[in-house]
Amino acid sequence: MQKKVIIIAIQERYLDTITKQVKEILGDKITIHSITVKDLRQNTINSGDIVLISNSQIKGLVNQLIPVNCPIIIAKRDINYTNIRTLIDLPPGQKILVVNDNKQNTEETVRSLREIVFEHEYQAYDPEVPISSSIDYIVTPGEQHLLPGGLLSVIDVGPRLLDLSTFEEIKELLGLEYPKTQIVKRYLKACVSLSRYDRVKTGNSKDIRNVAQYHFEDIIAISDSVRRAVDIAKKYAVDDTIAQIYIEGEKGTGKSMFAQAIHNYSNSSELPFILINCISKPFDILEKELFGYEEEGEVSQGVFELANNGTVCINGVSELPLSTQKRLFDMLVSRSFTRISGNEVIHLQARVIVTNYKNSESLLEQNLFDEKLYHLLMKTSVNVPSLSERMEDFIPLIENMKQRINRTDIKFTDEVISYLKSYKWVGNVKELYNVITYLSFLEDSPIQLDSLPFYLRSNAKKEESNKVDVQREIISKIEEHGFLDESIEILSTFIEGKKVHTSYGRKALKKCLEEKGLNISEQQLRMRLEVLHDIGLTIVRQGRAGSTISRKGEAFIKEYKKNAAITEAKEVINTIE
Repeated sequence: MQKKVIIIAIQERYLDTITKQVKEILGDKITIHSITVKDLRQNTINSGDIVLISNSQIKGLVNQLIPVNCPIIIAKRDINYTNIRTLIDLPPGQKILVVNDNKQNTEETVRSLREIVFEHEYQAYDPEVPISSSIDYIVTPGEQHLLPGGLLSVIDVGPRLLDLSTFEEIKELLGLEYPKTQIVKRYLKACVSLSRYDRVKTGNSKDIRNVAQYHFEDIIAISDSVRRAVDIAKKYAVDDTIAQIYIEGEKGTGKSMFAQAIHNYSNSSELPFILINCISKPFDILEKELFGYEEEGEVSQGVFELANNGTVCINGVSELPLSTQKRLFDMLVSRSFTRISGNEVIHLQARVIVTNYKNSESLLEQNLFDEKLYHLLMKTSVNVPSLSERMEDFIPLIENMKQRINRTDIKFTDEVISYLKSYKWVGNVKELYNVITYLSFLEDSPIQLDSLPFYLRSNAKKEESNKVDVQREIISKIEEHGFLDESIEILSTFIEGKKVHTSYGRKALKKCLEEKGLNISEQQLRMRLEVLHDIGLTIVRQGRAGSTISRKGEAFIKEYKKNAAITEAKEVINTIE
């Protein structure tokens, strides 16, 4: 009996590609079953199966659906060697920008290219960092839809394939009697079989380096909170007397987009925009990048010089040590600085935008933010709201993302939209973008709860379970007093009143209930209202203001009626059957 290998990937097209590759190399030795993440269910994989996951990023999405005794191989990927003829034929020393679908994959592609076509210089593309003016070509492994605007010559080397070591790992796990030379020969055959790229697309200009790519028109601003932030940012942008601007907001809120929009709205929009990311960089390198340095007669300019009269954006200022923050403060106040180990006084001509993803007041209390720098920056600050503070923008944001990834055809069920709106987006707009991008790889239409990434599906089930528990607890408390139907009618009346901004005293409520055919005494009504208030389903106001339903009460009655409708529908279906 042949051993079974389960191949799991997100995108169906990529899954099809690597499945063909595995079949070309091991098809006569193993049974192969391929499946997308969205189609994976609890009993899809059997004990003892070998599981091949297309990349490490989806392991967390599928781990709970894989039996504990199944060996898991995280695939290593490499470029298809047969697709790099154009790259090889270029004159040595070309400066090449590498674009892939995320940071990890981009860095892996850069490493592969450096190992194989070592004659060139490679740089990983970061959409938040302006591109160097020295770039000659862009290389992408089948991800042309992600390329920035204003392109240089683009070389598409096609999707990356599983590398040779992955097949060696499969062979070892399955104990296959398979000479390495035979694997190598079949590997090369598969590369040729799957080769169909190596295309060059030539652009017209080199206008995407040291240039801010976003404008205020690109910012979705339906909500009042974002509109206020945009208005403040525009005011600062056109005021040439403002030399520094501080942008604060949680991770993933779009601070870099605001910074670029400010630059493009200012009188310096035609001049350089240079972004320096302080996160995960050694302090000594950061200081040199910012201020420049002089060593043994060698002079290297920092971004404050290179930007000239343009804009320097320092992303994540709280990552800088206090000594560098103090140096930054002194420069902003005096509008001058010296290079590291240098003596020449240099006049600062650039505007400086500083961003931070941590609460600055909290950092101040922890002595992680220089107090003088804090007070200087707060004079001209912009706060970018979190996604939870701008829910009016939620649907427009999704529509905008669909346009950006060229998938306007994606549709969602009402249940999915309702759940996504209720979900706590810790990663804010960036997390939402990642989810929409993930869903764009799927063929589902419309997108349902089962289509969502596993961590979102798990959270949805947990929330649903919690709702059921809350419902049962409330119903149990009401039924202790034996008047569930009457309580449902009372809460429904409160909801009807709330829709027309009406609250009820007991007499008015009693009259409404009587009109609905529910006759109870004032004493009985008082007792029911006391219980509903004790559970937290109603709000009792003093005087003539009357009583109304609470948010908890609204949630309860909505869920109760939904469940009642489902039960009724099931009974009707059973009757028909």
